[in-house]
Amino acid sequence: MRSHQTLVRLIVSAVFAAILCICSPVSIPVGPIPLTLSVFAVLLCGVALDWRCAFGAVLVYLALGLFLPVFSGGNTGLSALPGPTGGYIWSYLLMIPVVRGFSSIPARSRAAEYWFAFLGCAAAVMVCYLCGTLQFSMISGRSFRESAAVCVLPFIWADLAKCLAASLLGVALRRMLRKNLNI
Repeated sequence: MRSHQTLVRLIVSAVFAAILCICSPVSIPVGPIPLTLSVFAVLLCGVALDWRCAFGAVLVYLALGLFLPVFSGGNTGLSALPGPTGGYIWSYLLMIPVVRGFSSIPARSRAAEYWFAFLGCAAAVMVCYLCGTLQFSMISGRSFRESAAVCVLPFIWADLAKCLAASLLGVALRRMLRKNLNI
C-alpha cells in the first residue's frame, strides 16, 4: 500500500511540474521583467500539495528548465538563471515552504482556510520579489530602490490576483486530492 501512495505522490508532482512547464513560457513583456503565469503555478503547487509534492514539482520544473525552454519567453536555465530574472526563478524553491507554512495552519472554517492560503501566497510573492529584485539590482547595477520600482510596482495588482486565484483553486484541489487520492 505504501508503494502505491508513493507512486500517486510522484504522479501528482509530475502533473504539477507539467503545469509549471506549460504556464511559465506564457509571458507579457512589462519592461525588463515579464509578467508570467509561473508565479501562479508555483503558488498553486504550494496551496494544493503537501510540501514534499510541491517542492518536488518545482524542483523537477527547475531541472527541466536547465535544458528545455520552459522558463519565461521560452528561455532555458543556462541563459535565464544567471540573468536579470534568475532570482525570481530560483526563489520558487523558497516560496513553497512559505505558502505551505500558512496553508498548514489549522483553520476553523472554510473562509479561514482560504484566508490562510491567500496570506501564504502573498508572503511567498514577497519572497519572490525580494530574491528577484536583489539579483536584478546586482546584475543591472541599479539601486535596490530603482530595481523595485521596475521589478515590483508594475506587478503588484496582477500578483494579488494570482494569489487570489491560487488560493481559491488550490484549496479546492487540495480537498479533492485528499478526498480522492488520500494525499
